[in-house]
Amino acid sequence: MIPTFSTETQDSSEWNYPEMSKMNKLRKSITTFAILLILGTQLFAGTDGTIRGRVADEEGIALPGAQVLIKELSIGAVADLNGDYIILNIPVGKYDVTVMMMGYQRQIISGVVVQMDQSVWLNFKLPIESQVGEEVTVLAERPMVEKTSTSKKVTVDSEAIASLPLRDINELYTLQSGVIKVESRREGIPDHEERGLEEIHVRGGRSGEIAYMIDGLYIRNPIYGGIGNGTRLNLFAVKEFDWQPGGFSAEYGDAMSAVSNMHTNSGGGSFKYQFKYETSTIGALMGSDYDDLRGYNDYNIGFGGTVPFLKKLKYWFSGQFTTHDSYRVYEFDDIVYKLLPGQEHYLDPPDVNDPDYLKTVNENRNNLVQPWDQVAGFRGFGHDKTSDIFGKLSYNFTPKLRLNLSYWNVDAHRKGFSPQYLFC
Repeated sequence: MIPTFSTETQDSSEWNYPEMSKMNKLRKSITTFAILLILGTQLFAGTDGTIRGRVADEEGIALPGAQVLIKELSIGAVADLNGDYIILNIPVGKYDVTVMMMGYQRQIISGVVVQMDQSVWLNFKLPIESQVGEEVTVLAERPMVEKTSTSKKVTVDSEAIASLPLRDINELYTLQSGVIKVESRREGIPDHEERGLEEIHVRGGRSGEIAYMIDGLYIRNPIYGGIGNGTRLNLFAVKEFDWQPGGFSAEYGDAMSAVSNMHTNSGGGSFKYQFKYETSTIGALMGSDYDDLRGYNDYNIGFGGTVPFLKKLKYWFSGQFTTHDSYRVYEFDDIVYKLLPGQEHYLDPPDVNDPDYLKTVNENRNNLVQPWDQVAGFRGFGHDKTSDIFGKLSYNFTPKLRLNLSYWNVDAHRKGFSPQYLFC
C-alpha cells in the first residue's frame, strides 16, 4: 500500500479523533482499491490478446453504439463516435465474434484466433436490414504476416500440439529452426542428465540464455539454468506455445537467445476431456527385448469446462504420469567378455598360474571386448518416474477484470545412465 502523508494546522480544542480515524480508513481503502485495480490490469500484460477494429455501414460511415461481443466469454465493447472499438484481456484461443446494431444485419465472424500479446483487427461493414433474415456468418482467415508484431514469433496452438508426435512439451523447442538439443550423456556434459536438465541451444547460444515462462512467470532453474524434469508441464495443460528466437523487446529480462512463453488452459464454455496413453508393453509381448527392458508407460489426461450454476467460473485439470523401468537401453555385442580363471567378478584378481589364463586373455583381446561387456544383447540402466499435475480456476468479475488461480506440482524420481552401472 502506498503511504499517504498530510499536514494540517488545527486548534487542539477542535480535534475530533473519531472523525479523523474514519477519514484515514476511507483514504486507505480507496488507495488500496486503486492499487489492486492497477495490478489486476498489469497482470494480464503479455499473456492475453486484444481484438480491435471499426464498425461502419456499406458506404463506410461509422456506426457509433454498435455492440461487438464474444458470447463465449461474456465480454465485449461498444463502438465510439468514430465507430472504433477495442476488447482487452481476451484469453488466447479461438472465438466467434458477433456485431449488432439496430437497423442493420447482425454479423458473426467465426474462428477468430487470439494470440498472446497480439492485436487482432476486425473491421465490419453492416448492410441495412430491410427484412428479417438469417444471420451472416463470415469465416475468419489468419493473415500470413502479423503486421502488429515487430519480432520473429512462432505460435503453436493446442490443436497443432495435439497433432504433433510429442511425448513432452519440451520437445517443441527442438522442432523450431535454429534450435539444437545436445544429448548430455553422449557429449559428456557433467551433471546435466543426473539432474534431469535439458541442454537446449538457440543459434549457438548457451542453454542458460533462454527465458522460459508459463503465463508470464519465469520457471528456469535458478541454480543450473535451463529446464528439465523438475519443470515439466503436461501437454494438455498448454493452450498456446509462444516462441521468440530474436528481436524481442526489453520487457523480457535475463534473455539473450530466445523467449518462450506457454499459456495454460483455462477451460471453455462446454465440458471437454482428453486422454492419451503410450506403452512399450505391446512391443514386449511381441518379443522385443528392447521394449521389455524399457518398461515405458505414459498417461495423459485433461478435462475442464464451466462450473454448473456459475457461468463465470471455469476450470481445467490435467496431468501426465510417466514411468521408465530403464531410462536408457543399450544393445551390446553377442560376443561378451570372458572372466579370467579365478574371477567371479572382473575386479577380482585372476589366477595367473591357471593353464587357461593366457588362452582366455588372448580370446578377449582378439574379440576387442571390454571387461564390463559381460551380458549379450540389450541392457537397461537408470529409471525415471515423473508425474506433474496442473489445475486452474478462472473467474470473470467484469469484462476487464479476471482472477486466475493455478496449481502446478511436479514429482520426479529419476536416475540417469552412468558408466558405473556397467561395473556392477
